[in-house]
Amino acid sequence: MLILWQGNFNWLEANMGRCSVKGLIIFLSLSVFCGYSLPTSAAIENDEKIEEKKDSHLLENEVDGLLIDRTMTRLGDDFYFFFTQLMNERHGSLKENLTVKERPTALSGSIISIFHREKLIYRTALSPGRQHAEDKAKQALTAVTSHLLRWKTQLSYQDTFDLAQDEF
Repeated sequence: MLILWQGNFNWLEANMGRCSVKGLIIFLSLSVFCGYSLPTSAAIENDEKIEEKKDSHLLENEVDGLLIDRTMTRLGDDFYFFFTQLMNERHGSLKENLTVKERPTALSGSIISIFHREKLIYRTALSPGRQHAEDKAKQALTAVTSHLLRWKTQLSYQDTFDLAQDEF
């Protein structure tokens, strides 16, 4: 392949005066296209069969059991505090990562959202008051527990004979 590339560049140098700009652009784009497509053909010719590769690592997190705090106000911080306390009591060895995000509103209060693998699983409006934050955290715990049970059940019964696992 190196000889072919060198030959193309020698031809280009010899015919530079007779080449149009359009021809030069086509030649360079084909050269770049061929240059980038070469490494992929080597991966196809690899001895490993595609069916034998294990994709179980795609659903595993590098760090497990994180409850990520993306709150901004005291109200969101109170909700996060109560929610993490309840999660740690109920799910001591959680293997999934959850993100708690807060969006403050203009009037008063906040919108609290909880995400699992970038999918929204719980959203609520939170008005000021420490007791209100604790009540909403209990509701969030119920919703998150329900979602995690459904997700684990769906994952265990998922048929991946013909299709690959989710890539995220």
